[in-house]
Amino acid sequence: MIPMTLEEIAAAMGGRRLQSNQKQFAKPLPIRSVATDTRSAKEGDLFFAIRGANFDGQAFLSQAAHAGCVAAVVRVEPDMERIGELFAGGLITVSDTTVALNALAAHHRRKASAKVLAVTGSNGKTTTKLMIHHILSRRLRGTCSPKSFNNNIGVPLTLLGVSEGDDYVICEVGTNAPGEIAALSAVARPDLAVITSVARTHLEKLASLEGVAAEKASILGYLADGGLAVVWADSDALDKALRQYDMPVKRFGESSRSDFRLTGYQSDGRRQRFEMNGSLWVELPLPGRHNALNALAAMAAADYLGVLPAEAAEALAGLSGAEMRLQWLAAGSVTIINDAYNANPASVLAAADVLADVCGSRRVMIVGDMRELGDQERQLHVQTGADIACRGVDLLIGVGSLGRYIAMGAAEAGMRTAAFESLQDACRGAAAMLRAGDVVLVKGSRAMGMEKLIEPIRAAWAGGGACAADRS
Repeated sequence: MIPMTLEEIAAAMGGRRLQSNQKQFAKPLPIRSVATDTRSAKEGDLFFAIRGANFDGQAFLSQAAHAGCVAAVVRVEPDMERIGELFAGGLITVSDTTVALNALAAHHRRKASAKVLAVTGSNGKTTTKLMIHHILSRRLRGTCSPKSFNNNIGVPLTLLGVSEGDDYVICEVGTNAPGEIAALSAVARPDLAVITSVARTHLEKLASLEGVAAEKASILGYLADGGLAVVWADSDALDKALRQYDMPVKRFGESSRSDFRLTGYQSDGRRQRFEMNGSLWVELPLPGRHNALNALAAMAAADYLGVLPAEAAEALAGLSGAEMRLQWLAAGSVTIINDAYNANPASVLAAADVLADVCGSRRVMIVGDMRELGDQERQLHVQTGADIACRGVDLLIGVGSLGRYIAMGAAEAGMRTAAFESLQDACRGAAAMLRAGDVVLVKGSRAMGMEKLIEPIRAAWAGGGACAADRS
């Protein structure tokens, strides 16, 4: 964070300084970082007391002071003067601490010289973000959002993590309702916006593929002057949504209009090599054609900051994958591919394609519910199962009240299937359905917590152990 005084911070947020001992205001107290969680807060931080669905940061003000936070941003409430005495810099009162955090981030973004890169899309956001950072960090200084910090807390914290002298910062921008990307983009004002993909996800509120495309494309309405859009070339819905925006565009994909075009692809299951524009071969230590497209998006983004494709390709050869995204794990004579971070129809089929390329005695796919699909949820689960049946998977196991419809669709298409009503049931029974030499891919929506299947499978095939879901 670029150091700012509490006075500047309060003004940027429209807040009011509050402290019983007004004399302490005479001493400038520069703030160099912010915190929203007392478990990671450190001396000199400014603590934001965020109120969430299941917690209230104002209940942890004493812990924030004990951790060394110099001041705290709180909601306007009575009896705050006594709390203010805990902090050397007192309190800043605002009507909404989340709104204030975003206002401070927008102010900080205007102060920073770093280029802001924002990545959105239905699938591939985190992986593409990590690819861009991996390429750029070889010769530039910058940061990217940790994990999936892609909401109205994560995006401002990412922007506030920029330091003086940084060349870039990469934000991940997510949504599950109309208007969320626009609100976050108004804070970030990206110099470069990447749209990795558009798929049927979050349909409860976005309603349709066209609604998803419009929401993703809205990031382009907030590009900084001279900004560039890097967009997926293979979606008619996205192409239509882009027509209302006027800015330079670089496309990546498989269609002939792509500037960064996938023209060749070879896979050995765990790794791949792909060809760009008929000439440049790229070694990528991640499986899946979809990851080749993510890499092309990253190469296009890096090109904007002066890293030529050949140099980007060299960097990608040393990339490490993200946790719970096609993560390979050993379980005795069984191999597990943990892809349990999240799921929608497009990402499930991409995972099935990866599994089909793997050598094993059997290819087994365990798939849980795909959430937030609205009125189309049952139809989309059945159709996804039917589509998996065409992809070289030997056994499909559906988990959950919706996952069983994936198994139903696959069974109707002639595939061998099984189903469990709950994750707990799957933890007790799925491991016994496996055979030595099987390769098992686990996938489902984040709310399902499908990664809890990993330890029961490992325990069964490496010897003894209780079900992880039973212990949660």
